[in-house]
Amino acid sequence: MSNWLKELEDDLNWREAELVILKQQALLASKDSDRYTALLRALWAMLYAHYEGFCKFAWDLYLDELQKAGVKRKDCKDEIAKLSLQKQFKTLKGDLSPESLWSFGQAGFRTMLEENLDFQIKLETQSNLYPQLFKDNSTKVCLSSTLVEQYKTELKTLVGRRNEIAHGQKMVIKDLKEYKKYEDAAIEVMHELAVSIVDCLDKKLYLKNT
Repeated sequence: MSNWLKELEDDLNWREAELVILKQQALLASKDSDRYTALLRALWAMLYAHYEGFCKFAWDLYLDELQKAGVKRKDCKDEIAKLSLQKQFKTLKGDLSPESLWSFGQAGFRTMLEENLDFQIKLETQSNLYPQLFKDNSTKVCLSSTLVEQYKTELKTLVGRRNEIAHGQKMVIKDLKEYKKYEDAAIEVMHELAVSIVDCLDKKLYLKNT
């Protein structure tokens, strides 16, 4: 088993286990009680936290592994090379003088392409990991994200209702059955992300010639 596979599995396992504990408590509560309502709200907030937290963990792990691989930017797919140059591009924008642009065009860019991947700026969740942001992030690092489109409605609702809870609004989840639909969607998307990362690292799909 590869190190990255074990790390991803371990991270998924503890997150899912924590959700199970809360669900067990909800099952023990009377359905017409304040306790049941509070546990469902807590479950919803926790589900979003683990969905966003795992995605951030997985993307960071993926980029860290690419960086440790010691691969030159010029040998990687364009999207990945561009992401590893975000810091340099932002610095360049600070000096758009003819001399600076000339130097960059003549030698700077070619030198950067010869250097190894270095992700000084990573993928962000913006504390609101809506489906489109998930897809955009996945595209930037050449990862598959088919299920996020399939569960677009569920994920948008997950983020939106979590925000209502975070802002102190009295958002009520009907019951565990309603909650489970959104948990299933988030967990499937998380698992697909893990599989896509393992596949990409194992098969070196981040390289141009793969």
